[in-house]
Amino acid sequence: MTIDAPRSRPRRPFRRWLVLGVTILSYSGMFVRAQQQSPQQSLSGDVLRDGPAYWQRGRDHFRDGRYDDAATDLWKAVLLHTQTPPAQTYDVQDVFRLFLQCYVVRDRAADGLAFVAGESFRRGQDDMGRLYLQQALGMDPRNDAALLVQAEFGDAVDQSLSASTTAPTSHDNPFPGQTPEQLYEVASRQFSDKNYEACADVFELSCQQSGRKIGPSCANAVYCRNMLTDWGFNGTQFDRDMQTIATLVRTETAQYRFRHETDANQFVWQRATSPHPHMMLGYPVDPLLKRYVAESAAYLDEQMARLAHTAPTETALPSLPPGLPYHVHDDRQRFADERAADPHAKIRVGFVGSGFNSKAVLYLSQDMFRFFGREFEIHVFSFGPRDHPMFIERGMRGVDWRERVKSNVHFFHDCQAMKLDHIKAARFIHDQNIHILIEWDGYARQGERAQGLFALRPAPIQILHQEYLGTSGALYVDYLFTDQVSSPPSLQHLYTEKLIYLPNHFFSKGHAYQKEVREPRYEYQPVTRPHQLGTGSPQENRCLAPPDVGPTDVAFVYCNFNKFLKNNPETVRGWIQILRQVPDSILCLLDNPRDGIPYLHKFIHEAAGTSDGNSPDSFQPGDGDDLVNRVHFLPWEPNPFDHQQRNRDFCNAMLDSHPYNGHTVAQDALYAGVPIVTRSDGDDMSARVTTSANLVLGLSHLNAVHGPAQYVAIAVALGTNATLFRETRERLIGTALQRNPMHPYWDVARYVLNFESGLRVVWERFLRGQAPDHVVVEETADAARGTYDDKIRAHPPQGNRARRERAANDEL
Repeated sequence: MTIDAPRSRPRRPFRRWLVLGVTILSYSGMFVRAQQQSPQQSLSGDVLRDGPAYWQRGRDHFRDGRYDDAATDLWKAVLLHTQTPPAQTYDVQDVFRLFLQCYVVRDRAADGLAFVAGESFRRGQDDMGRLYLQQALGMDPRNDAALLVQAEFGDAVDQSLSASTTAPTSHDNPFPGQTPEQLYEVASRQFSDKNYEACADVFELSCQQSGRKIGPSCANAVYCRNMLTDWGFNGTQFDRDMQTIATLVRTETAQYRFRHETDANQFVWQRATSPHPHMMLGYPVDPLLKRYVAESAAYLDEQMARLAHTAPTETALPSLPPGLPYHVHDDRQRFADERAADPHAKIRVGFVGSGFNSKAVLYLSQDMFRFFGREFEIHVFSFGPRDHPMFIERGMRGVDWRERVKSNVHFFHDCQAMKLDHIKAARFIHDQNIHILIEWDGYARQGERAQGLFALRPAPIQILHQEYLGTSGALYVDYLFTDQVSSPPSLQHLYTEKLIYLPNHFFSKGHAYQKEVREPRYEYQPVTRPHQLGTGSPQENRCLAPPDVGPTDVAFVYCNFNKFLKNNPETVRGWIQILRQVPDSILCLLDNPRDGIPYLHKFIHEAAGTSDGNSPDSFQPGDGDDLVNRVHFLPWEPNPFDHQQRNRDFCNAMLDSHPYNGHTVAQDALYAGVPIVTRSDGDDMSARVTTSANLVLGLSHLNAVHGPAQYVAIAVALGTNATLFRETRERLIGTALQRNPMHPYWDVARYVLNFESGLRVVWERFLRGQAPDHVVVEETADAARGTYDDKIRAHPPQGNRARRERAANDEL
């Protein structure tokens, strides 16, 4: 699937997974928490209380075909997992997967789910019990074991359960006669047309009609609802949706993820999970589940590319041509010999992406190419189109980032002709003798080029950088650029890659190097009516709200310019508390998308009132009308420079999203002198970008390390303490205006020196025959000195690197 900014043209619909198989729910950590309270409930009378022994005995029974005995012992191993000494620990996911296989191999999957449902109800985990029971009945509505559990725990079972496992009637179904698979295709087309309300309903219909067996439909329905902030009454649908996502991933991980037969550090997937990796970034679920989703997509990426070229009647994937994927070690000696013959041989670095046009990744990172040293030969492999000349002339006012990049790299390869042929692309890149290949798409723009390119190993070292902020999940991606705050060393298990820790901040941003981006100012310009860009203070401009809506004398303006998708009920409840505690404050958002505004208003009303939390019948209104009148919306601004400048005009402070921070949005705000309050209690890389930024900028007091309550308190303090806000804002603006040397946060040339150091280390390790390992980049004296104006003038945006270097060589 393609998930891109709303301003981009529609691309391919949601990706189709290799297998639309039956969904079987998996082990949940909730069982562990429950058994910690009363493990004797299922172990009474048992003398042996040794988890590893049960695990071994269960495997022996399974191997011998004694599946009932195996299931019994494996379940005991599940329950005893947390009581196992660390020295004897085992992977509970492996245990639970094999437990389910005891039923699957005998075509009794529904029996296994019913057993787990009953165990859940017995431990008081009613929500989990209902989910597992629903899955069991979805597979077999007449399953005896499931019906017995339903009868035994009737009071705990939702009365709507049986109705939800049956297909809607023709009266309820606006697509009579269409199969769940056909409904999936209808919903995908609606998603491509950005009709999120319709696609949410039709994906949900496909999910329900299939008995929840078409997992991608269920996952995509959740995603579309979240695009709109359609969170159900007071967020209850969102809670159910997050449980659905977590259950789907745990289920499919248990069923489809296997450890490699010979290498315990590797894994094998039989199919991809139903949720997409980019979907998962915004979900407040266990970060390890996000790794599993990425793993599954990465493992099958290359096979998906071959599947796209098969005829519908073919039952097997075509074989790869001889020699593919390329083997890392085949070229090692050749490259080592090349280095031995010429110690000054350049390191050839390739950047691969579909966004070498007016995309955010180029907005942030184009200036990097101005500063690579002579030790490196830079190639760009561009799989996306150039911007239309009319858009460059009018939309970008003549600024063409793609042309700037072309003028500053040695080789710019326009690869559009091979964007749908990953094999041809891999061969082409390999023929350029690239040493290090850098991925600039990740999962952010799937569908814009053939999947599976990196799986074919066109370069011996492959690195993920910038665009997708999370693990690739790929065993063929060696490294990921990050920093020690965004990806703490204690969380390395969330990544399949080895991490290259950059100093200062891992995120490249070129705001201070681009003359089109206006420098921040300490003082605001006089207000204009109607508003003209660059005039007025946020209080005066009032988010362009009608004069009769909300406070007329605004005290403070909070902003969030992220897509609605990045927010959730917990975040918006925090915003409600902030508005209540800061009199005459307002909140300025983007209508992204506009169709989501009524849903957000509805949630604010419900969250502002009182109820039992679940039933609309118990709802009593509160101050929802007043709050809604204090939340205003700006339309999307397509010009990136004008969009950035609006931060200064409309925002006193930015309220960050969690667990999916603003990334490009955050850099725009910071360079406009708008401080960002962020939560710092998350483990996701995408949740810690602003935390790391604030530390480098000297604004650590804006990091809510203790979670949502502190997030609210910091924001309230900024809005009510004029001295604190003034000092914070002036310090931030000072970093953006600092020159000779530049502040390290905004210094692209310094960033490139550190980036080069990381590349140099991993390349030397490869030439020495060493396996990839984590790298902490230490700044050299030259980098730590910072950048002065003379160096910036010597590397203009439109400079021609190849011509300059050829001229220098000719002189020598």
